[in-house]
Amino acid sequence: MDDEEKRRLLDCEKRAVGLLARREHSRLELSGKLSDRGFAPDEIGEVLDRLAEEGWQSDRRYAESLIRARAARRYGPDRIASELAQRGVDEGTASEAFEAEPRDWEAIAREQLLARFNGPPQDFPDRARRHRHLVRRGFPPDLSHGLAGWWPEDSRQDP
Repeated sequence: MDDEEKRRLLDCEKRAVGLLARREHSRLELSGKLSDRGFAPDEIGEVLDRLAEEGWQSDRRYAESLIRARAARRYGPDRIASELAQRGVDEGTASEAFEAEPRDWEAIAREQLLARFNGPPQDFPDRARRHRHLVRRGFPPDLSHGLAGWWPEDSRQDP
């Protein structure tokens, strides 16, 4: 390996660590960003292997971070899993991250309903709208169906 190759690898590593210092990245994201900066695939692969070995980059840590962030914004597990897959996190790593970051998805779905809607559902089309809303936010259809007619008891207006 000549000096030019060493310098390029060092530059690649420096940029990767700089990106990781800002926030967690999946391996695929880092690879794409480094490629956009003109680094060769073999350079990127070597640097990312070393960073993963040294604990700088971890898809598992990235997945846990994304789960926390998206759950805080009241997205459901299906949407989060889809986003993880799009960002190159394999299904096994994603499921481990979901187990490490347990969430009460029903409570999160209820919070989303309270944030989005102003009162209890009035009729079937209103319940269907709530169901679709939760499914689009990434909650499982069976959970969404069960909560479509839900509203806190203490805030219901009796006619």
